[in-house]
Amino acid sequence: MGAKNHAIVMPDADKEDTINAIIGACFGSTGQRCMAIAVVVMVGDSVEWIPEIVERTKGLSVGAGVDNADIAPLNNPEHLAKVERLIEDGA
Repeated sequence: MGAKNHAIVMPDADKEDTINAIIGACFGSTGQRCMAIAVVVMVGDSVEWIPEIVERTKGLSVGAGVDNADIAPLNNPEHLAKVERLIEDGA
């Protein structure tokens, strides 16, 4: 699971607040901050929230970073190469 920034979601958590917090923690600053959540562990019935998290994530806007986009460009070419490598490894 790695050693960086995990979130554990218990089944009695407030669904709306938790989903909003997860999306913000994972994708805020395009995930390029030291406290970005890299792993979410869903416990019990909270696993049923995953489709909603996926759908809300698909609705995030991607842009140049000057137009108030939710997800902006990566901050350097090396980071881009790392992200592309991680995506390829997960495919």
